Amino acid sequence: MRILKVLVYSNAFVALVLALLSLSTYYIVEGLPFKWYVPLSIYLGSLVLYSFHRLYKIDFIPKNQLAERHLWVVRNANIMKLVMSFSVLVFMVLLPNYNHETIIWLIPAAIFSLAYTIPLIPAKNGWNRLRDIPFIKPLIISIVVTYLTLCYPIFEAWGIESILDPGLIGLFGERMLFILAVTIPFDLRDIVNDKDAGLETVGTELGFNASKRLCGVVVSVWAISFAINALFRNYSIEYMLLQAGLCAILIGGLFRLNPNWKNLSYTLVFEGLIAGYSAAIIVSAYLH
Repeated sequence: MRILKVLVYSNAFVALVLALLSLSTYYIVEGLPFKWYVPLSIYLGSLVLYSFHRLYKIDFIPKNQLAERHLWVVRNANIMKLVMSFSVLVFMVLLPNYNHETIIWLIPAAIFSLAYTIPLIPAKNGWNRLRDIPFIKPLIISIVVTYLTLCYPIFEAWGIESILDPGLIGLFGERMLFILAVTIPFDLRDIVNDKDAGLETVGTELGFNASKRLCGVVVSVWAISFAINALFRNYSIEYMLLQAGLCAILIGGLFRLNPNWKNLSYTLVFEGLIAGYSAAIIVSAYLH
């Protein structure tokens, strides 16, 4: 359990999950040449960004709002900073593998990621973070994650114009909806602290049960988008069965979700489902 908490609270787990999701892109986009440094870059970048989000102004969080993950970060802040520095160094070593166009099109994702935590959005009362905008947090996360794990491997290989292919747009929508479905529950995890901080999120505005129902609607829309893509992209029977099983697990997880869940449970179940989504793509490619 201690090792598991280290992996989750240090953000190594979520970084690995996103790297696996980017790896799956090479198995679902036909003809896409594999570039080993892309999933590795996703891992390093995710580790740095998520750690930055955890560390940024953590000293300003009221003691009564400090969850177990926050307390772990406070105790291990110096180690996390060292890991972040090493990750940036390795990423710099990987940079010569990319052309200038690829680097330029990574900048929007980096800006959105920073603006999620740092006040960069002009507002009447000063400057706001993206997460301060009502209801937008899960949507921003799902769009940025899909852009980095799906579009990034594609335009790194074929150029930015390649992501406008109609078939890939459908794939973008499907993946974004899945990420959105597993991201909304994290608003429920943070519902008490977000309410104390005055944030207007899906959880604080709709309440726990209504937010679960909204998540169920998103799951249904994702299932429809998956069925449409299956029709036009000729998904294998193995892949459809694996994703159907994943959908059942997701619905079961939502059904059992309750306010007493621990922070660790949210991560293992819902970020674990992203790993399952990626594994289904990769496994079905070998089975087919």
